[in-house]
Amino acid sequence: MMRLAVPSWVIPGTYLENLTFLQRQSAINGVELLFFFYDGETQRLLHKEWGGIWELRSRFSFTVHLPEPLLPVHEELVEQLLPLTGHYIFHPGPPEDAQALAGLIASWGNRFDRGKNLFLVENTLLRKFEAFLEYLPDEVGICMDTGHLLLEGKEPGAFYKRFNERIQEIHLHGLDHEKARIDGRLPDHRPLHLEEPWFQEVVPLLAEFTGTVNLEVFSWEEVLESIGVLQTVGLL
Repeated sequence: MMRLAVPSWVIPGTYLENLTFLQRQSAINGVELLFFFYDGETQRLLHKEWGGIWELRSRFSFTVHLPEPLLPVHEELVEQLLPLTGHYIFHPGPPEDAQALAGLIASWGNRFDRGKNLFLVENTLLRKFEAFLEYLPDEVGICMDTGHLLLEGKEPGAFYKRFNERIQEIHLHGLDHEKARIDGRLPDHRPLHLEEPWFQEVVPLLAEFTGTVNLEVFSWEEVLESIGVLQTVGLL
C-alpha cells in the first residue's frame, strides 16, 4: 500500500507549524520537507525548529526536496537531514550540466548511502531528465511528477510503466489552466479531478504502488479535495 504524504507547506507558517497541524490529520503519514532554496534565513529556521521536527520522526516519514540549482555547498543540508529522511528529491538541471550534477550525486551517494538509493531524480522538463539519466546507472531512483508530465503533454501512465521499477516516489497533482489564468499561480500543483482520463489510467497503477505518494499541492483545502478523489476510487 502506498504511503500518503503532503508538502511541508499546506498552511501559512513554518516547518514546525505545518507539522503540528498535520499531526492531527490521520490520513497523512508522510511529509516532504521543502528546501527549494537554502539561504541564511532557512538555515536559522531549520536550526531553531530542528528539535521539534526530530520529535515527530515516529509520527511521519520524511522526504526532502533539495534546492535548485543543487550545489556542492548543499552537502551540509544533506548531512544534517540524513538521520531523518528516507530519500532526497532533486531536479536534474540544464543538460549541459548533467554530467557534473551526476558526479555530485554519485559522490554523495558513495558517502551517505545506507544500502539504498537516497537520491531520486524528478522529471521536470523531460529533456533535462533524459540528459541526466545518460550519466547514471539503471538502479538510480526516480520521482515521477504527474503535473510536470501533463504540462509537456505526456501521459503519466506511460511514464510509470516505463520506469516503474525505479520509481520510489510520486508527486501526484493535476492541471487547471483556467484557474491559473484567474489566480496567477502555476497551472500544475492543482487538486486531482476524478473525471480526468490520465488520472483514471493511473488509478490501478497507484493501487499496486508501495512507495510514497505526495499530494504536491500547497493548501490544505486542495489536499482535502485530492484525498476525497482518492477515497472515491478506493485508494484510501
